Amino acid sequence: MGPRKPSDAPQARAALSVLYVDADLRNAERLVRGLAEVSALAVVPSVTAAYNAISTRVPSLIVTEIDLPDGSGLELIARVHATPGLRQVLLMVVTARTAVQDKIAAFQAGADDYLVKPLDPALFAMHVRLMSKFRSVVEG
Repeated sequence: MGPRKPSDAPQARAALSVLYVDADLRNAERLVRGLAEVSALAVVPSVTAAYNAISTRVPSLIVTEIDLPDGSGLELIARVHATPGLRQVLLMVVTARTAVQDKIAAFQAGADDYLVKPLDPALFAMHVRLMSKFRSVVEG
């Protein structure tokens, strides 16, 4: 049996569908441009819009700011994390908050990752790739 061709190899990383929740749509779109791991992307400005998007299509990864115009990204994370049908969704916080207590609160709510703004798009992409790897390992 000869070496495998790339087309014969199983996909190394599962593509992610991403829901990015941030009132600063320009910054969100700047960060997500060029993410090769992403099969579908929605960028929404609020908790309400996030719940609407989730009800339409459950994403693989939710990225959220903590401070949103109509609520807290931490409440969104906690609700998603506590919902049996959504427990497989990976959760990432991208925020300007740097305090240790904010990071602890995010992880206690169910976040899988926490990044501080301003954020370089290459670093963000690396974290998304790591989340994609994590997802493929978890799904086996």
